[in-house]
Amino acid sequence: MNSSRMTVLLIALSLLLGGIAFTPTPAQAAAWISGADMFASDWVAKIEKELFKKEYRYVFANDPRAPQASILHLLNRAAKAQATQNETMARELAQEAVSVLEEGIRKHYYSAEDVEPILQAIKQHVPVKLS
Repeated sequence: MNSSRMTVLLIALSLLLGGIAFTPTPAQAAAWISGADMFASDWVAKIEKELFKKEYRYVFANDPRAPQASILHLLNRAAKAQATQNETMARELAQEAVSVLEEGIRKHYYSAEDVEPILQAIKQHVPVKLS
C-alpha cells in the first residue's frame, strides 16, 4: 500500500513539474506572433497594429485569402524598396497592398466602410504618394 502511494505521489509530482517546465512564457511565445522585429520600417509595424485590432477580427472572417498577411508582405517589400531609393517600386507595391483590400470589397468579403479605417491608416503611414 505504501509503495502504491509513493508511486502515485511521484507521478503527480512529475506531471506537475513537467507542466510547469513546459509552459511557455509570454517572452518565448511572442516571437512568432508578430513580425514587427522583421519589418523593414516602423511604419509597416504601425499598419500591422491597425490590421490586427480587435474590431477587425470579424471583418476579415469572410475572406478566405487571409489579406492581412498579403498586405503586410507587400508593404514590407515597399519599405525595402523605399530604403533602396526605389520610389516607383515602393509606390507600386503599396498600391498593390491597397488593391488587396479593394478586391475584397469587389468580392463582397467586406464593405468599403468596414475597411476604410485600414485604408486610411495605410495612406497615412506609407511614405510614398498613393493614387
